[in-house]
Amino acid sequence: MGLSGKVSKVEVSALTTPENELARRAALNPERLSAKDYETWYCTAYVSAIAYQIEKALPGSEAKVIRQVAESEGIILTKIQLLMFILSAAALISSGLGISGLMTTKVLERSREIGLMKALGAQGPAVLLLFLTEAIISGLLGGLLGYGVGLGFAHIIDRTVFDASLSFKGLVLPLVLLLSVLLTLAGSFSAMRMVIRLHPAQVMRGGR
Repeated sequence: MGLSGKVSKVEVSALTTPENELARRAALNPERLSAKDYETWYCTAYVSAIAYQIEKALPGSEAKVIRQVAESEGIILTKIQLLMFILSAAALISSGLGISGLMTTKVLERSREIGLMKALGAQGPAVLLLFLTEAIISGLLGGLLGYGVGLGFAHIIDRTVFDASLSFKGLVLPLVLLLSVLLTLAGSFSAMRMVIRLHPAQVMRGGR
C-alpha cells in the first residue's frame, strides 16, 4: 500500500472452518505435511492456514490468531451450514410429497385414458414409460426453473448482505437437474403403481 513505517497492526476478520486433526498438525509445522495434506490444509479456511498465507503474502509480518474470535466465527459458520442443510432437507421432503399428490391426481384424472390404451392393446410397461417420460420432463423443467430462481435470490443476498459477487459453479446445474429428476421419480412411485394395477374393465365401467 506504500505505507511503510505508518502501519504497525492490521486486524483481519475471516469466516473459518473449525479445526481438526489436520489443522492442528499443520499449526505445529506445515512443512512436515505430505503434499496431499498440505494442499488440503492450504486450500481450506482453517485459521492457521489463513495466518500462514498472510505471512507468506507480507514478508516480515507476523500473523497472530485471536483464538476466541476465530473459534466463535467457525462455530457460527457450522451452525449456518447445519441450518441450510435442515432447510434443504425439509424443502426436498415437502417437494416429494407435493409431487406424489400431483402425480396421483394426474393418474386419477386420466384413468379412462389409461384404461382405453390398455384395452386397445398397450402393455403396462409402455403406459408406464409414457408417464415416466412426462415425469422426467417435468423434473428437468422444474429443476431449471428452481435453479434460475435460486441463483437470482443468491445473487441478491450476496450483493445486499455480503457485498460480494456470486461465483458460478458449472457442476451445480447438472447436480440440480439430476436431483430434481430423482426427486420427481421418487414422488411418482405411488402413482406409477396405480398405473400398473389399473384394470381397463373397472375404469371403463366408472370404477377405480
